[in-house]
Amino acid sequence: MSEQKTGGRKPNYAIYVILILIAAIAIFAAVNAAKKEDSQQYMGHGFEYMHGYSSTDFTGYHVYDSEKLYRLDHDAFLNFEKEEDMPVLDGAEACYPVYGALALAAYPDIAEIEMAYKNKAEEKFEKRDFGDDYDLMEVYYSNGKYVSFTNSSEAYYRLVNGNVDMVFGARPSQTQKNYATNMNEQIVTTPIGKEAFIFFTQADNPVDNLTSDEIRAIYHGDIKNWKEVGGKDQKIIPFQRPEESGSQVAMKWFMGDVPMADPKTVEFVNVGPMGGVVKEVAQYNDEAGALGYTFRYFLTGLNQEKNVKILSVDGVYPDTENIKSGKYPAVVSLVCATLASNESPYVKEMMDFILSDDGQEIIEQTGYAPLSDRNVTPVIENSLELKENIFANEEGQFIVYSDPFSGDYLRFALKYGTTDVKGQISPVYMDGVVQENRYWLSDNDSQFETEAAFDPQTDAFIFVKTEYNPKELQLPPDGTAFTLESEK
Repeated sequence: MSEQKTGGRKPNYAIYVILILIAAIAIFAAVNAAKKEDSQQYMGHGFEYMHGYSSTDFTGYHVYDSEKLYRLDHDAFLNFEKEEDMPVLDGAEACYPVYGALALAAYPDIAEIEMAYKNKAEEKFEKRDFGDDYDLMEVYYSNGKYVSFTNSSEAYYRLVNGNVDMVFGARPSQTQKNYATNMNEQIVTTPIGKEAFIFFTQADNPVDNLTSDEIRAIYHGDIKNWKEVGGKDQKIIPFQRPEESGSQVAMKWFMGDVPMADPKTVEFVNVGPMGGVVKEVAQYNDEAGALGYTFRYFLTGLNQEKNVKILSVDGVYPDTENIKSGKYPAVVSLVCATLASNESPYVKEMMDFILSDDGQEIIEQTGYAPLSDRNVTPVIENSLELKENIFANEEGQFIVYSDPFSGDYLRFALKYGTTDVKGQISPVYMDGVVQENRYWLSDNDSQFETEAAFDPQTDAFIFVKTEYNPKELQLPPDGTAFTLESEK
């Protein structure tokens, strides 16, 4: 009887390894797809428009395709015929139709002017040929020359940097106020209308009203289920807004001294050379138990959320009459922000127009409540804490500000000939070592960079060498000295 061999082929472990790898890759892909789907549902409206600043399709709201903008049935009393006289406007997303209509009324040729700039800018962009035409590049990325749009998060920084004259929206955030102080500027806000700050839920949520205290308790984290406020047994998902947004500023005003719980966040991969995982505040999503907030016009005028219901607050619904009367408890001011240092007579004329019968008609017909009393008091939003060190010569002035916010970095203002700019001074480093009394000067708009030295013997700043000056600004030539005249 022959002996039977036991066993057989040795198992092919390589096949098992490949199968395990395939399974792992499939699981990884599925998890990532789920994460991507989960993140995308919280990324706002998912609508890239106007270079990423807007979540709204503003077709029809631009001054050059203005069929959705309100028009006066007569010529406005204010008429800026020269381009150089037109104040540059920017603002919040919900205010774009407001200041677009104001510009359409007061800037008679604005449609043709903006269309011409738009076409030139887009042509340059398509050819990747902006060159040193920084003004046209600014037109392209800021969505306009005189009627620009970068939303409230960016607009206040542009205001402080001198890129725009007037910003429309909510009052600035604390971060934006600090930035203005740091730049030795003061933001001034003037009320120009009224708006309701509203709260909304899914349309099928049985809750129609919340008290102010209940809303504060929800966003503080004390109330977590809708059954606690008369609804069904369902977890409340309270969405917040990004820190620099106007609605978040309004929400913090509404909360008063009650701190808000940490917001729901979402992580996503940011593409591009500065890519990586980015964490942002999750935007409202139409899901069970969701609660959100915004300004009324953003929801009702621009139709930004679907399948939602606006809640009454303290038993009062935010309709136009309740906003006008102030009966609705969360009425906020629509403001126009300017800089205290901006002494342009045209900015004042534009502000007077906004507060006139024509201006208030435009504000009301756009969807906001007009002012019941136009005798308004402008508000200075931030104090100045910088100490001025004034250096001068017979040709001009060089002011250096001590800066409490940025350590070794200082701010300056240069007035020389026709040049009047502001910027930053930073120490010169060589091999990681600070060079004593040597500084780089660069203006806020990257129009020039130069080197200067400080001579402690004479208390003078001496301009050493200009490294970069593409716009050929009138700068002090090498060797020009500014001597310390006074300190404030």
